[in-house]
Amino acid sequence: ILRLSEDAQARKDRLQENWAMLQFFWKADVVESWIAEKQAQLQTDDVGHNLSSVQNLLAKHDTFTSGLKAFENEGIRTIIQLKDQLAGSGIQSEKIGQKFNQVIKRWQTLLAASDSRKSVLKVAEAKYKDIEELFLLFAKKASTFNSWFENAEEDLTDPVRCDSIDEIHELIKAHERFMSTLSSALVEFEELQHPDQRIKQLQM
Repeated sequence: ILRLSEDAQARKDRLQENWAMLQFFWKADVVESWIAEKQAQLQTDDVGHNLSSVQNLLAKHDTFTSGLKAFENEGIRTIIQLKDQLAGSGIQSEKIGQKFNQVIKRWQTLLAASDSRKSVLKVAEAKYKDIEELFLLFAKKASTFNSWFENAEEDLTDPVRCDSIDEIHELIKAHERFMSTLSSALVEFEELQHPDQRIKQLQM
């Protein structure tokens, strides 16, 4: 009876080990399938076409990253636990080790690809921020210069009507004051050339 009991326990242990092994390989396949799906999602060259679009992509990637962290606490940890349970059992230990290393390698590759994708998006975000600031700078300078130009054009095209010498002298002084502003206006106009050229180079 004692021998039968020992044999029964040994059989139970073998069955449990086999069940754990099958569960490990099944779970490993599920994890690999999940990793492959996420890797496919990272295979994109889309980095947005303006600041708003790239920030939307960054927000989506943050959600993607959160999903990876959650899966690490579930899928990857489960694989490690199952592998540890089978340690020392001797049942297909080599195949289990190979499968485990394969899964972990693919997981690390996925994490690296995710980090790389975020880096690319952050570079694009910085680029579009620079572009937006460039457009704002140009718009501000252009608005100031345009206001000066419109006022100057209006003053220069106004009909000259004078009823006395004093009024003529005042107009002459006003024109001289206007002429004195031309040098600073020219500097402002030249300052517009730099952002204008950069904008043209961007071909936007």
